[in-house]
Amino acid sequence: MRALAVNFPYDSPPALTKIHRTFHNMTPLALLLLIVFLVWFWQISQRCRDTAIQIARQTCKQQGVQFLDGTASLQSVRPYYSRTGGPGLKRTYTFDYSEDGLARQTGCIIMHNAQVTSVLVDS
Repeated sequence: MRALAVNFPYDSPPALTKIHRTFHNMTPLALLLLIVFLVWFWQISQRCRDTAIQIARQTCKQQGVQFLDGTASLQSVRPYYSRTGGPGLKRTYTFDYSEDGLARQTGCIIMHNAQVTSVLVDS
């Protein structure tokens, strides 16, 4: 018995084969770019967090209150646009402080990209 070879015109169009080869070759590059972007974003986020902790510590010292836990926690990150700073990310950090060592109060630091735009504390 002899097999008949039939070529259908729609089996493997050359254009799709070329696109598949291009996409297949681009996948490692795309993955590498994604990893580079994530590492960059993580480093920027760490710098912003360090800045928020420093600002919280300075604010507590200026207000004469105790900075509790020694840290600021990220509450939100979202896209934001300002007329002066342009597009970027708006990060909101919170920190705890105490006037008498017993009652815990919460302060807030708002950053646009890596710039502190406002610090909110109860007075």
